[in-house]
Amino acid sequence: MGKNASSFAVDNRLNLPALREKKGISLRQIADNTKISMRFLQAIEAGDFKQLPGGIYNTSYIRQYAREIGFEEARLLDYYRSRTSSNS
Repeated sequence: MGKNASSFAVDNRLNLPALREKKGISLRQIADNTKISMRFLQAIEAGDFKQLPGGIYNTSYIRQYAREIGFEEARLLDYYRSRTSSNS
């Protein structure tokens, strides 16, 4: 699992679009399945977490996104926390 995840990391950033595209999943499919707006999904993929609505919505959206692309929820949440801890 770690090997797969690290192959999608570049400059300490996750390349989530590449992982999603490799699995043949579109953002529209994720939006339809989860009811998360495209804007928020794009923010997750870009690591631009300040664009998310905040609170428990952030972790819920990140968990749902991870499930949809077959990525470890805990790893994506760790990434989220590492990117937001210095900003708060």
